[in-house]
Amino acid sequence: MSFSTRNILRLGLVLGCALAWNCLAGQARKWEEVPEAVRATILAHGGKVGSVDKESEKIEGKVVYEAVGKDKNGKTVDLVVTEDGKLVTTKNDDAADKAQEQASRAIKTSSNLKFSHPLDITNPYLPLASLKKDILEGKEDGKNIRIERAARPDLHKTFKIGKRAVEALVVEDREYEDGQVKEVALDYFAQSDEGTVYYLGEDVDTYKDGKVVGHSGAWLLGKDTQKAGVLMPAHPKVGDKFKSEDVSKTITEEDEVVSASETVTTPAGTYHNCLKIKEKFPDGAIEFKWFAPEIGCVKEAGDVLLKSHETKKATN
Repeated sequence: MSFSTRNILRLGLVLGCALAWNCLAGQARKWEEVPEAVRATILAHGGKVGSVDKESEKIEGKVVYEAVGKDKNGKTVDLVVTEDGKLVTTKNDDAADKAQEQASRAIKTSSNLKFSHPLDITNPYLPLASLKKDILEGKEDGKNIRIERAARPDLHKTFKIGKRAVEALVVEDREYEDGQVKEVALDYFAQSDEGTVYYLGEDVDTYKDGKVVGHSGAWLLGKDTQKAGVLMPAHPKVGDKFKSEDVSKTITEEDEVVSASETVTTPAGTYHNCLKIKEKFPDGAIEFKWFAPEIGCVKEAGDVLLKSHETKKATN
């Protein structure tokens, strides 16, 4: 067999695998479990840090991975990459196939998560298990803002993640604008065994003149989406990207760690080595939040700063 003939056959094998790729069954893998060469190729082709599928079939003896990326026109595609970082092909899905694949990917990812003690949220940048009450105050868009953030151990809510029933930790946020209650939200969180804090949804009441007028922004895992949000990675570092909400075109938030060495001075104290996280919303608006080690959120959009921080441990 000549060299050129071998190349033609090899090319045919690769193309055949690519054209029949929908027959392959993949298993979700965490980002850090994927070879560095594969991660680099995904990022270079518009992909993001997150779950990647490891396929059951191989190409020329090499393990194959699949992830979401972008083509040269900015259109969402599936990237098919071998373990050495070679981009084999891209797949264009129509809207129905894309939605189905995203849902399937979310379910596979969730099924790999373990929540042995979901209420023990001890992530250094978001230690909600010890929270009793935080108060943040400041100005945003010229208005006086006050946020009262309190743990609600009296409330219980359970979500299904994969095949597991996971109890969520409940935190109540009361936001006041110029002295009038604007919104009351019950947020639901759980920490996986590897330390990531997941956002499982929120029940929201919006107010006007002291009366409930709507529930804008409310969503629940299992009802409105199959994708749990990532509120805080287990080991956040500069460049990490994730979504705290990934529900719909109007309820979504893209987050990125842009600094891990911020110093923030607030009425409650001065905090060093804080995370600065950029939040991008569907309308293109961008806000920032700062998180201090062993404290949690110490600064929010505008100039809303931590005024007091009360923990359960301090009251024992």
